[in-house]
Amino acid sequence: MKQNYSSSESILNEIKQANNILINVHRNPDLDSIGSATALYQALTKIFKKKVTLVCPHEIPENFKFLEGSDKVKVINYSSFDFSSYDLFLIADSGSYDVVTGDKEIYLPSDIKKIVIDHHQTNNWKDYISKILDTESSSTAEIVYLTFLDWGVTIDPEIATSIFAGIAGDTVFFKYEKNAKKTFKIATELLNLGANKDEIVEHSFDSFDFGLIQLIGEFLANIQKGNGYVYSILNNETFIKFGKQRGAREIVANLFARSIKGFDFGIMAIEYEKDKFAVSFRSKKDTDVSKIAKRFGGGGHKNAAGATINGNIDQVIKKIKEII
Repeated sequence: MKQNYSSSESILNEIKQANNILINVHRNPDLDSIGSATALYQALTKIFKKKVTLVCPHEIPENFKFLEGSDKVKVINYSSFDFSSYDLFLIADSGSYDVVTGDKEIYLPSDIKKIVIDHHQTNNWKDYISKILDTESSSTAEIVYLTFLDWGVTIDPEIATSIFAGIAGDTVFFKYEKNAKKTFKIATELLNLGANKDEIVEHSFDSFDFGLIQLIGEFLANIQKGNGYVYSILNNETFIKFGKQRGAREIVANLFARSIKGFDFGIMAIEYEKDKFAVSFRSKKDTDVSKIAKRFGGGGHKNAAGATINGNIDQVIKKIKEII
């Protein structure tokens, strides 16, 4: 049978030879990152009986903790973390090292073997022993599913739920899938394998914290018009006031940033640490916001990208307007 990815076999061989494996959940974790990581974690521990540690620079949002394995994610500071006992690092859904570590000044040690699994067109990893980069997939979770088929993994309902959640998250429940026929086919296969769609909807879309809704309201109340784009930028005091709700920026970006009539794209940013802004770019059709994100040292996809910008709120607004 034809393999989905030519490097699947070599990656599996590395996993089988490894004694102690790390899997990342990226900064400001979203459903694709958590779904991909927990699916890999489950497969490697249940089927291949490997010792695996899940790591992330930020806390997992409460409403995403329903996925099996999410309670095992260890929040770490990459600058002080001891990598010496690990011999393999699976890096999923992360186009660059700072997406993994959460900081542009923190690098990963060069002596640990790295395997990259990703779908971002701006992926710039160079330090790896093997890589699957499929920019035609809707999500990294979709790539993980196809890789599991290459490996002959028996996908149980819990693994199927993690993968389905990742796909649902990155497509905003199939609103923005890249290859509709392929993605819906995989979604159907996952449902047949026992993926719990209702649980995903309940926890991911119908269980928002009240403070999260209030912060979304702040984004919308502060939205401004630019030349062909809209933007909303909130300061650290507002972020803290409503309970440090990291998911609000992504929700507003996905639902509103590119949905306003007469505007080609939108920018949503929040100061999650003093003088450090997480920024999401979303666009319609032919407007490539990944090029804008790259100017800020970030990346992503043509119609969905992100970056971290340093400075106070006035400086960040000025930087964005200068580049755009």
